[in-house]
Amino acid sequence: MKCVRCGAEDGTVVKAHYSGFRKFHYGSGLAMKVDDRLIAHLCYRCHQIMDGTREDEVSHSEEFLHLIILTQLYG
Repeated sequence: MKCVRCGAEDGTVVKAHYSGFRKFHYGSGLAMKVDDRLIAHLCYRCHQIMDGTREDEVSHSEEFLHLIILTQLYG
């Protein structure tokens, strides 16, 4: 698998669940991740960035949703 954010193929790419501010609309809850269809193929580094602290929630959410679409198109 290839990271849809940076293109890495370093063996660390996993299916990362969406964690943006709309996550509760997509099935997330207490100790529950969003639906398994809302994933992006991300390497360890990009996964940490997407799950980390965010200055701009809207921008982060938009980027993550874009990465999910790329995964669906090319994954």
